[in-house]
Amino acid sequence: MDDQEFERIVCENERLIHYHIRSLQINDRNGDFFAEGLFALWQAFSTYKPELGQFSTYISWKIRNALIDKIRKDSKTEEVEARFQTLYKHNAFIENDIHDELFWQQVKSHLSTNQWKWVYYYIILDRSVEQIAKLEGVTPNAVKNWGKHARKKLKEVRFDT
Repeated sequence: MDDQEFERIVCENERLIHYHIRSLQINDRNGDFFAEGLFALWQAFSTYKPELGQFSTYISWKIRNALIDKIRKDSKTEEVEARFQTLYKHNAFIENDIHDELFWQQVKSHLSTNQWKWVYYYIILDRSVEQIAKLEGVTPNAVKNWGKHARKKLKEVRFDT
């Protein structure tokens, strides 16, 4: 494996990389897929074993599969980023609601002390019923009862937003 031999193989198979990019209907504006094809060509060049078949078939297979793998990887990355963006936007919206002092003062004015504790710990601080019970020194059923009555009262109230 010398560099001149690989350069010759690149010159001979550059069109093959473009062929696979077109056949897979890839829009390669910044050349990432071509670079991936070159890398696959280099891998094929360095791992080729003549007893397994023709070199041209092997490089074609390596290039095509490398491009398909990149499509899958990019698609997965976009999906994860989109999910993160959605979650981030959703959390940013919720975050604003949680820190709206006037809103929470209105909520508190309609609830008993224990019902407000449930709203504060369970909704605002995102604590579990068991954690609230331990903090307040009561049973989990008592905390659930606070929540039940708080939800009932809050359903009946109309808030000015």
